[in-house]
Amino acid sequence: MTSPPPIPQDQPLLQVKDLYTQFRTDEGLARAVDGVSFSLYPNQTLALVGESGCGKSVTSLSILRLVPTPPGHYAGGAILYQGQDLLQASERQMQKIRGGQIAMIFQEPMTSLNPVFTVGNQIIEAILLHQQVTPEQAHQIAIQALRRVGIGEPERRLTEYPHQMSGGMKQRVMIAMALACEPNVLIADEPTTALDVTIQAQILELMRDIQSSTGMSILLITHDLGVVAENADVVAVMYAGKIVEYANVYELFEHPLHPYTQGLLACVPKLGYEGAKLFTIPGMVPSPMR
Repeated sequence: MTSPPPIPQDQPLLQVKDLYTQFRTDEGLARAVDGVSFSLYPNQTLALVGESGCGKSVTSLSILRLVPTPPGHYAGGAILYQGQDLLQASERQMQKIRGGQIAMIFQEPMTSLNPVFTVGNQIIEAILLHQQVTPEQAHQIAIQALRRVGIGEPERRLTEYPHQMSGGMKQRVMIAMALACEPNVLIADEPTTALDVTIQAQILELMRDIQSSTGMSILLITHDLGVVAENADVVAVMYAGKIVEYANVYELFEHPLHPYTQGLLACVPKLGYEGAKLFTIPGMVPSPMR
């Protein structure tokens, strides 16, 4: 099997251009993603930041064409992966790209893993789907993937079911499954939600280590500005389905330009302000129906 051509480092690996993702509801048309554009380069981490409901997760699901249709539909724009528009690709082409070239860590590992299959069955199935290997080779790749994410006794862990693992362990399994096929792009949707601070730091460090050794690109979706400061190269701030600010991580923290970005940064609790009130942004986020 011939190896794929090298990816040009000076060209975007993934480009989202003027993307509109909408949902038809009883109350009207919800514009969840409303003209979003950004570019992700090789070996780069782009953080997509914003509060719950602003459209971050729908943007990530749109990239892999995982938005349920109906009620959702892609109303415009393009998603270019190595020059190919994924919105125009066939379902057969998307099956090869999903998990193989673009992998995703979903927000909730408890519901992302199938409870009736062992962890090993689920990882090996993904490997066999995307790589030309025998079941025995896939088993060895799965063991290496678990070992790579810091799971001890990987041979035994492959025989376990998700309910036998802690939340942090399940999240590591999700990362192992996503990375087993060595994707070019990893979409991490709130990869440390509901994990304690120690496990959170370990998982983020693990993602950085794997990125430095493989050169993959990461689209990191989060609302935690501390995670952004430690891990991102570029930041896109999302509000009500739109990107309102797009900047280098240092520029964003030093000189935030948009009032919403300034408000988000002001909301971060600071040491030495024990008696002070937390800053809040007044008002309500507008409805996506408006």
